[in-house]
Amino acid sequence: MNFEERVLFHEFQLNDTDDMIVDYIRKRREELNSITIKQIAADNYTAPNTVMRLCKKLGYKGFAELKVLLAEEKKKHDQEIMYDRIPKSIMKTLDLISYDQLLLVADKIKNARTCHFIGVGDSRTSCEMMVKNLMCQDKNSVSYVDYHDIDYRVKHCHKKDILFFISVSGENERLLKVAREAKERGICIISIKHFSENSLSKIADILMFFWREERMVNGYNVTDRLGLELLLRQLSEVFWRTYWI
Repeated sequence: MNFEERVLFHEFQLNDTDDMIVDYIRKRREELNSITIKQIAADNYTAPNTVMRLCKKLGYKGFAELKVLLAEEKKKHDQEIMYDRIPKSIMKTLDLISYDQLLLVADKIKNARTCHFIGVGDSRTSCEMMVKNLMCQDKNSVSYVDYHDIDYRVKHCHKKDILFFISVSGENERLLKVAREAKERGICIISIKHFSENSLSKIADILMFFWREERMVNGYNVTDRLGLELLLRQLSEVFWRTYWI
């Protein structure tokens, strides 16, 4: 139980002096670590033993434990406030990330002849970012800007290549078509998509998930893509750390 719950639970045991000390602690709990039991007693015109008895009534072993647990409560409260400020897409994506899987994919990237990043619409910028992240380690990687290039590359890629499909919905028919063609040729397909069941999931060899929340403002798509960026950054970090092994 926290401090307030203890006060409520033991309310029937508390006298007027106890209530006065409880109110004092509430008002000065931010600075309680620097306040002695003698100072609390003096400020409330009572004896240190009275303060100690209150601590025992509330279920603490003593005044020292009360101060320690109140400090822990504050730390927990501050953390909860911080987490409330973090977008849901980040928290949920962190839950979805498997570091064993990141290591597996990083190893496949390392041993691939070429990494092809395929995505259309807003996903194109994510593909371009991944190409840059791999190029800094001289890893051959390419992204594509239109369907014609995608169709051509899938038909001519090497069996030791990897195709990364970055698709939020996983239901783009043009991308599904080329993914099926690559699957028939035995090329490794890695799907990077929002956490949901879709057609691309059934084709890919490896599924990597992030979380996104759709949002429209005045009819304009402002969907949060932080989850996707977080997943790709984590993959890049793991690849960078393992590249020289």
